[in-house]
Amino acid sequence: MGDPLDPDAGAGAQPERGGWRATLVLRWAERLIECSPDIELSDVELKHALAELADELAEALQDPSRAADSGRIVGERLVELRATGEHSLQRTLELIRDTVVGESGVGAVGHLLELLTSIAAGYSAADRERAEVQQRTTAQLLLRADRERRASDARFREVFTSTPIGVAICDLKGRFTEVNPALADILRHREADLLEMSIHDLFHPEEAAYLNAAYAELAEGGPAQRLRERRRLLRADGEQAWTYLAVSLLRGAEGEPRHIVTMVEDISDLYLLQERIQYQALHDAMTGLANRQYFRTRLEAAQGNFPPDGMLTLYHLGLDGFELINDGLGYETGDKVIRAVAHRLEQLVENEEALVARFGGTEFAILISESPHTPAIPEFAALINEELSEPIYIGRHGIATSASIGVVRRHVAEADPANMMWAADVALRRAEIAGARQWELFDPDIAPDERTEAQLAAIMPGALELGEFQVCYRPVISLRSGDLISVEAQLRWNPPDHEPLGHRECLQLAERSGVTLSLRDWMLREAWGQVGLWHRSGYRTCFLVELSENQVRDPDLVALVRSVLEDGELDPSWMHLAVPTCVVMDASEELLENLRLLRGLGARVLLHSFAGSAPELRALRRVPVEGVRLAEELVDLVHGCAADDAQSCADDPAVRAVRQLIPLMHDSGVQICTGEVADERQEQHWVDAHCDFAVGPRYGEPVTAWDAQALLRTHGIARPAHDED
Repeated sequence: MGDPLDPDAGAGAQPERGGWRATLVLRWAERLIECSPDIELSDVELKHALAELADELAEALQDPSRAADSGRIVGERLVELRATGEHSLQRTLELIRDTVVGESGVGAVGHLLELLTSIAAGYSAADRERAEVQQRTTAQLLLRADRERRASDARFREVFTSTPIGVAICDLKGRFTEVNPALADILRHREADLLEMSIHDLFHPEEAAYLNAAYAELAEGGPAQRLRERRRLLRADGEQAWTYLAVSLLRGAEGEPRHIVTMVEDISDLYLLQERIQYQALHDAMTGLANRQYFRTRLEAAQGNFPPDGMLTLYHLGLDGFELINDGLGYETGDKVIRAVAHRLEQLVENEEALVARFGGTEFAILISESPHTPAIPEFAALINEELSEPIYIGRHGIATSASIGVVRRHVAEADPANMMWAADVALRRAEIAGARQWELFDPDIAPDERTEAQLAAIMPGALELGEFQVCYRPVISLRSGDLISVEAQLRWNPPDHEPLGHRECLQLAERSGVTLSLRDWMLREAWGQVGLWHRSGYRTCFLVELSENQVRDPDLVALVRSVLEDGELDPSWMHLAVPTCVVMDASEELLENLRLLRGLGARVLLHSFAGSAPELRALRRVPVEGVRLAEELVDLVHGCAADDAQSCADDPAVRAVRQLIPLMHDSGVQICTGEVADERQEQHWVDAHCDFAVGPRYGEPVTAWDAQALLRTHGIARPAHDED
């Protein structure tokens, strides 16, 4: 059986150690472990070390001359093993004595006593030396710690005095025990004065209740161990200082609350900058009025600030003809007028619970929470224009303006901000159509149509990009011969979930959506290409297209037409362009020159929406044209009269005026086209009046290019060569 003292005994090692030594090692290890908690060796490692000491003891007992040295070695080794508990030496000596005398039968008591004495002496000497080393080490550590503490104190003092952050240490009642110069600078106090105060003396009156409670909770060691807040303090002169406070509780060695440290960062400049930025974000830079965003925010807040049954009235203003001021007197003068208008509107509502805003450009808004003395809507709209009509004197000029006004009135509980602002905008647009100085109250009955139109205008650019538009064609008929002499190109769009839209509707929506010119460019190229295909197939016809005012005023119109003509192989005379009569009446010389250039390219130029007034007749002299299309209101007047009584219609002054206009135009070399002829009776009236051409349901509705080719064949425009055979 292996020696139980050997850790490798189970692996086959067979040490020659046994008898009293084995017993000694086992008991020795147990007793040292009990009384020496500082021993770091494992149980097996300790037994190995003690076994070596047992061998040393055995050799000393066999050779008395080694007793002194062996005892010293054993004593020193015990100290090295950290077997230095309070009773470690005593139990070691007793165990060796009892084991050697009792179990070994050794009778040399004198040798044993000398050995035990040597063990005690070696142990004591080694223990003293260890203690001295520990004392020296401790002294060195204390000295180093003291130096580090002094260095740390110096660093802390340097940071404490030089940091731009204000620092204050106070007791649990808030009385200052130490403050740094930065705190004195921030609060404009002397340090000595601060040391006679408490932190509570520095709180702004509006912040005091909250901060007093927060500091009290910290002082009591509550769950909140620190405070991080942006708060106002008071300076020595009574001014408020915006600061960022970082407050922490300092505890003592036993964990009890001892002090409160407060760090104060002056953020007054940052706060003022943020306030300025926020103000600029919510106010118009030119006038200082609320902007659209702030106006909407206030409108939202009104639902919580006013009684639900209270009334809110929103006036949306657009200044009339303001471009005349900018163009005639300059933008600097225009800006001064805008500021004056803003000031006058604020004065107008100074006795009301109201907010005035500038939405941008020449648009303003007024929100009024109605009271018993608030003027009624018609009266207040009149007051607005009365106020604006007073001349604004800038330099030598007295400038007056006026406003079109859209109005919406709702109960507070029903004042949805987005819908209310949209409704006011819709009402303003209708007021602008009615003319200057007009006001319109939002009509909920037309709201669905207005919203639908806005939605269609919004999706129109995408529809053009995706190819959702078509060019359709309808016949233009000669009233003399009944022959088809041309086709009129018209736009058609079939939006999703909406009925198809015709040419005029498409042009009106294009004006709102911003695709007027893109739509014109696409339509001209598409129609000219289609006419080219018909000509190559033997169907020789020209095409006519009505252009809107903005499409004609575009300076690039001539370049576009030239590009379209160059892309095809047809003679330019097959292209007929009808321009609005109003464009010619007030046209600039540049625009008139562009119209002359179109004629110079070979295209035919006509006028549409011609009412025959004297200014229109004079305008014909400025730009010679091939023909005119009568205005719809003239055509409707004649058709309405003819439907009532053909005989009395002939004697109607208005009808006679229209009939007299036609020969007058013929004498000038201009041909006349009428529109929307629906039946034979209407057609006969225009034949009798010697009108030249007509379009309308009687001759066919607009059809696709494919169906239009069949229409051309039916009217015998021309036949392909294989048909003639």
